[in-house]
Amino acid sequence: MMVRFLVGMSIIVLMCAMWGCAAKPSRTSTQDPPATKIQPPGPTAQTAVRVERLATNAAALMQSGELEAAFHTYNQALALNPETPQKNRIMNKIDQVLAKMPSDLIHTFLKIPDLAVPEPSLQYWLGVTLAQEAKYAKAMSVLTRFMDLWPDHLRVPEAQAWVAWIRQDLFKKDTIGCLLPLSGKYAIYGQKALKGIHLAIQDLAEIHNRKFNIVIKDTQGDPDIAAACVDELDQANVAGIIGPLLAVDKAGARAQELKIPLIALTQKQDFALSGEYLFSNFITPEMQAQTLAAYVFRTLGLEKVAILYPEEPYGRQYMQLFSQAAAEYGGDVVGMQTYDGKSNDFTEPVRKLIERLSQPSDSSDSVILEFEALFIPDSASRINMILPQLAFHDARGMVLLGTNLWHHPSLLDQTKRYNQNTIITDGYFEFSQKPATVRFTQRFSNLYGESPGLLEAIFYDTTRILISTAMDPLVNSRQGLKEALLAERIFEGATGRTIFNSNGTARKELFLITIKNDRFVELDR
Repeated sequence: MMVRFLVGMSIIVLMCAMWGCAAKPSRTSTQDPPATKIQPPGPTAQTAVRVERLATNAAALMQSGELEAAFHTYNQALALNPETPQKNRIMNKIDQVLAKMPSDLIHTFLKIPDLAVPEPSLQYWLGVTLAQEAKYAKAMSVLTRFMDLWPDHLRVPEAQAWVAWIRQDLFKKDTIGCLLPLSGKYAIYGQKALKGIHLAIQDLAEIHNRKFNIVIKDTQGDPDIAAACVDELDQANVAGIIGPLLAVDKAGARAQELKIPLIALTQKQDFALSGEYLFSNFITPEMQAQTLAAYVFRTLGLEKVAILYPEEPYGRQYMQLFSQAAAEYGGDVVGMQTYDGKSNDFTEPVRKLIERLSQPSDSSDSVILEFEALFIPDSASRINMILPQLAFHDARGMVLLGTNLWHHPSLLDQTKRYNQNTIITDGYFEFSQKPATVRFTQRFSNLYGESPGLLEAIFYDTTRILISTAMDPLVNSRQGLKEALLAERIFEGATGRTIFNSNGTARKELFLITIKNDRFVELDR
C-alpha cells in the first residue's frame, strides 16, 4: 500500500515538472477557477525539431544554388520563433544566403509583408550587394539609411567601413564638376567664368604633368536645374563642384545631402553655414567694409568719417556694415546723409551733409569739415555726379571711400578734377604687381587676347584651390577633400590670398586701389 502511494506521488510530481501544475486559486475568489488547459508535452522540443528540419532543407537548397527557395525556407524556420541559440544559427545561415544574392532579388524580399527576417538585415545586405555590383550611389543611399535608422545594429561598423570604401573608390582626384549659366540671360557671366576655369585646368596640367577633367553643366540660371545637375555630377563621380554662380541654395542643399564638397561663387554670408560640405568664395560686402575700415582707421590713422548713401538696399547694407567696422577699429561715424537712389540731382543731400558737418573757413574756397573721410557706397555713374557737387559746396581734402563699383573707367574720364584722395576696394586688380596676379593676367591675355575681370580671376582661383587640394596625397575621399579645405590652408592666387574659415566661408585679402595721374593704382599696405 505504501509503495503504491509513493509511486502515485512520483507520477504526480513528474507530471507537474513536465506540464506545470495549476495555479493556486485565490482565496477571495467566489467561484471555482476555470479548468486549466493541459498543453501537449514538449512544445519547445517539437519546435526545435521542426526548425532543424527546415534548416536542413534550406541548407540543401542553398547547396544546389536555389537561393530564393533557401531564403524562404529559412524564413519559415525563423517564423517559428526558436530559442536564441538556434535563432542565431538560422540568422547566420540567412546572412550567408543573402551574401550570395543579387541586389534586385533582395529588394523584392523587402516588399514582402510580415517577413520573419528582420528588415535591418535585408537593408544591410542590399547595400553591400549594391556596392559589390558597383552601383555605388544606390549603395551609399541604402547603407547611409541603414545606419541612420538602426544606429545600434551590430552591422553598423561594417556598414561604415563599406561607405568609407565606396567613397574612396568613387573619388577621382583629377575630375571636378562645374555649375554655370551657359544659356539664358546670364550666359555672358557663365562664359566669362568658363574662360578662367579652362586656363586653370591648363596651368594645373603643366604643374602636375597630367590631364585633368572638368564636367560642365549648364544651370540656365535656374535653381531646380542646378540641383538636378548636382545629381548628374555625383553620378559622374566628381571629386568636388565649383559653382553655381547664381541660384545657389537648392544646389547647395543637394550637394550637402550627397556629401560633395561644393564651392559656390556667392556673396551670401550664410550659404556655407547650411552644411559642412558647402563653401563660398567671392568678394562680399562684409569683406569690403572691413578692408576699407582697417585701412582708414588702422593704416591711415584717421578718426572721423561720414557716410553719404542711397536710400535703397545696397546703400543701407553698406552703411550698416561700415558703421560696425568703424566701431570695431575705434573710428567715429560723425554723421550720415541719405539720398534718393533713383534721382540724378544730389545737390540737396550734399548741401545738408556739408552744412551739418562743417564750419566756415578763413579761406573763401573751402570749409572746415568735421570728418576726415567720406564713404559713398554707390555705382560709378552716380559717383560721377556726386563728386562735383561736393567740390561745389567747398568740401575738399577729405579721403573718398568707395566699393568695387567705383572701379570703373568712367571714374577716370568724368571726374578728373574731383577724384583725388580716392580709396577703392576690389576683389581683383589687373595691374597689381603681386606675382600670382601678374602671371594670371599675362597668361589670360595671351590665351584669349583680352583683359580678364573679377569673374574670370575668381573662377580661375577657385578651380586651382579645389584641384590642388584634391591632389594632396592625404586626400582620398570627398570627406577628406572637405576636411582639407577646412584646414586653414592659405591659397595665393590671382585674387590675392584666400583662406576658408571653420564654417567654409572664404576670408580674402582684397585689393586697395587709388587714382594717380588718371590711372588706377594699387595701394601698398
